[in-house]
Amino acid sequence: MIQVNQLNFGYGSKQILHGVSFEAQKKQVISLIGPNGSGKSTLLRCLSGLLPTTGAAVLLEGKPINQCSNRQIAQKIAFLPQFQERLTALSVYELVAMGRSPYYRSGWFSTPEDREKIDWAMAYMGVETFRNRLVNQLSGGERQRVWIAMILAQDTPFILLDEPVTYMDLKHQWGLLDTILSLKEDCGKTVISVFHDINHAIEVSDLVYMMKEGKIYNHGSCDQIITEKSIHDVFEIPAKVCRFHPLQKSIVVPEGCRKCGRGLHKH
Repeated sequence: MIQVNQLNFGYGSKQILHGVSFEAQKKQVISLIGPNGSGKSTLLRCLSGLLPTTGAAVLLEGKPINQCSNRQIAQKIAFLPQFQERLTALSVYELVAMGRSPYYRSGWFSTPEDREKIDWAMAYMGVETFRNRLVNQLSGGERQRVWIAMILAQDTPFILLDEPVTYMDLKHQWGLLDTILSLKEDCGKTVISVFHDINHAIEVSDLVYMMKEGKIYNHGSCDQIITEKSIHDVFEIPAKVCRFHPLQKSIVVPEGCRKCGRGLHKH
């Protein structure tokens, strides 16, 4: 379990998070949604231990995360940031293999178990066919799939994703959403992800945390949290939450650009 208790965080004099409380149980998909600058990525970095927290503000399986070593955290939490490093001379296999580094005992010596998990992660993300290609020779969407394979090879109970569908075309966006659901259902993982597209969050989430100005505006199930009022209050745009019975789910439809005359008429 990951627990957050009244977390405050800032950069210098600029306060980003204000009294945030959060909880992630085993085998859940939890989405963080909200406008740019609402604190979603900062919260994710605090959960991952990359940003310093004080006291018991963030607990990892009951222990303050600031009392855990980097190796201990990396064996429990895998984190994929929104922007990755540019790699010039690393193959796909070598990058995915880096996901096993928290388990290496001496240097970069890999075990049969390591190699099995690396091969599984590449197959799971469909990147095994270009295992020997250089990462910098791949398209943006292909690179994103390779980075995700790396964190799957890490094989942690918690996976943190910051806008994971960035650079992906429509087909691979929805393929990744299927992967997220499979990681929960088939592998028992807990996935905490930032999404810009609210409909992506609706597709996969057990719980949604909606953020505004560094605070939790509300949290709960999609039906409870994603409403026309909450979208207007948090994102400051009019939108319709439509339910299509053949799909058995809700879809958020912004009312459109009124300046262009494409807005929906209110009744």
